[in-house]
Amino acid sequence: MRILLLNQFYYPDIAATAQLCTDWAEDLAARGFSVTVLCGSGRYRQPHHGRAPEPLHQLAQDEVHNGVRIVRVPVRDAPPPISASPSKREQLERLLGRVSSYGQFLSQALWTLRALPKPDVVVALTTPPLVSALGLCAQRLFSAQLVLWVQDVYPDLLSAMGLAQRESTLYRGLSLFSRALYRSAQRIIALDEAMADRLLDAGAHSSQLVVIDHFADSRELLPQPRLPNSVRAELGLSDEFVVCYAGNHGRGHDFDTIVAALCAQSASLSDGPPIHWLFVGDGDEKAKLLARIPTNLHGLVHSLPPQARARLADVLSAGDVGLISVKAAMQGLLAPSKLYGLLASGRPIAYIGPERGRIPALLRDEELGISVRNGDGAALLLGLRQLAQDPMRWRAMAARARELFETRFDKPLAMAAHAQVLESLRREPR
Repeated sequence: MRILLLNQFYYPDIAATAQLCTDWAEDLAARGFSVTVLCGSGRYRQPHHGRAPEPLHQLAQDEVHNGVRIVRVPVRDAPPPISASPSKREQLERLLGRVSSYGQFLSQALWTLRALPKPDVVVALTTPPLVSALGLCAQRLFSAQLVLWVQDVYPDLLSAMGLAQRESTLYRGLSLFSRALYRSAQRIIALDEAMADRLLDAGAHSSQLVVIDHFADSRELLPQPRLPNSVRAELGLSDEFVVCYAGNHGRGHDFDTIVAALCAQSASLSDGPPIHWLFVGDGDEKAKLLARIPTNLHGLVHSLPPQARARLADVLSAGDVGLISVKAAMQGLLAPSKLYGLLASGRPIAYIGPERGRIPALLRDEELGISVRNGDGAALLLGLRQLAQDPMRWRAMAARARELFETRFDKPLAMAAHAQVLESLRREPR
């Protein structure tokens, strides 16, 4: 079976979707599928050490890597995250840069499609939103079957972020497009049941929907002891209790509750064990977050820029607890993929967010960590302090996290589900 995967970012980019797509495509190729990826040459994220990233070598426009054919169209890199207090000019320049990069990819990819071999199935991600439109074009061009791999639900995500009013022309236009897109797809993959419900409300049919969680690789990520750890050593940390947030610091994540917990800790430093906080990655909200840290906590809050995938195990193991935050309005609109790496690393979870979704469901059913509602920074700090003072409870949570990962979320399990979706299309008329 010939598969065409469409996403703006792919190997060697370290953006979350780029890494997921790389693992997905290479696994399918190993299973005997013929996989071609159409992506852009620009990078969304680059690993660096706080300085300007080194100049990148030019990526090949057409190459085979680990059994997958990668066709790249020329696109400039995504603009860097904005500062804590961006000027209107900075905001405008960033917006124009993102639109330009996005437009470049869509136009170049549309032109390149015609020269690609005819696929049996087109798989398109939905982030950015109009990549799925490219999938629709490929479906019609090749008379192929279309699978939508939903990462974010548009246009509701734009509305929840305050970027598009429901009465606006943009929102209405994207809603009409989404309904037409869902009607055209043979399969729609959602990341959890809350997202599936959102997609049903948006016009998808239950017969199209399949829920498949994201994944991590149990061979790549293993539970590691607190020490030795290269990330802790780099920061001068030894056996301190560390809460780690690793990933995109974007608009959909709740940093207000984290800041509230930091402020509560600032006012009560002598009330419990010192909690260290580590923020790894970047995004539009990171500079604002760091600017709001109370002065007397500067020695307890640490920051690192995006790290290479080769350091992922050390990054996730640097924290005693993995921090995941989602804004209340994002329920069912996105599903943080960082959950699976943390479970694979045997790290308890500290979750801030809405009540529905994969993470809150797991925390209700399993002793895996703590869950607090959006805005309750005091409860977050209290839960972390209690966990820091109870090493036996921490070890039990860590062991259960890894056990649950191996039985439900390991890469081979998810990939078998993806392969089954593709194989089921063989038996259906185009």
